[in-house]
Amino acid sequence: MKKFYLILFCVFLIGIFITMIVQTSTRAVLIEKQAEFPVIVIDPGHGGVDGGAVAKDGTVEKGINLSISKKLADKFTLLGYKVITTRDSDISIHDDDANTIRQKKVTDLHNRLKLAESYDATLISIHQNNFGQSKYRGTQVFYGIKNDQSKLMAEKIQRTVRDLLQPNNDREIKPSSKSIYLLHNIKTPAVLVECGFLSNADETALLKTDAYQEKLSFAILCGYVSYQTIRK
Repeated sequence: MKKFYLILFCVFLIGIFITMIVQTSTRAVLIEKQAEFPVIVIDPGHGGVDGGAVAKDGTVEKGINLSISKKLADKFTLLGYKVITTRDSDISIHDDDANTIRQKKVTDLHNRLKLAESYDATLISIHQNNFGQSKYRGTQVFYGIKNDQSKLMAEKIQRTVRDLLQPNNDREIKPSSKSIYLLHNIKTPAVLVECGFLSNADETALLKTDAYQEKLSFAILCGYVSYQTIRK
């Protein structure tokens, strides 16, 4: 199965590069085309003092978020996108004068929003889900409410994850609520990908492996590219 996804990814890349070559007659034009790609801000949820959800085996959400985000960023970069990450290590990006944990969490979210909007960028935030019952599993995508493109991007990512990786996933995309600060306030296209449930032991075990993280990040990338080809 791992070999299959590697081959699929290679074919995908070859297709992208052939298309770019056909559409451009000189290297200068190619560079100009690449400059037109939207900036992607990848947001590994939580970090630092904010660990996020915790699985029964002690797995902390923030580490999985960062690992998947790095793999996703590498794939976007390989395709020529400019990628910004809100963090690249186990840190919080709170204000220097934030003293309490609450102040650190609040200013951290504010700064992530400022970063994404300063680049007028598309935001992809990576998180893990958690629930009181252990039976639930599967990726679910939430979308920002202030940009019409967010819903379309969420649909494409949700569908692609299902088609490539989770054929039994019948979850539907959802608009953000006020509790999801980034999505509720950002004006650029934005989604939050709840990659899986840390409350489900089997899914937690998958989410901790490099192989599954590679597949999931690839599916998210393919969903985004599908959205990018048809967006208005």
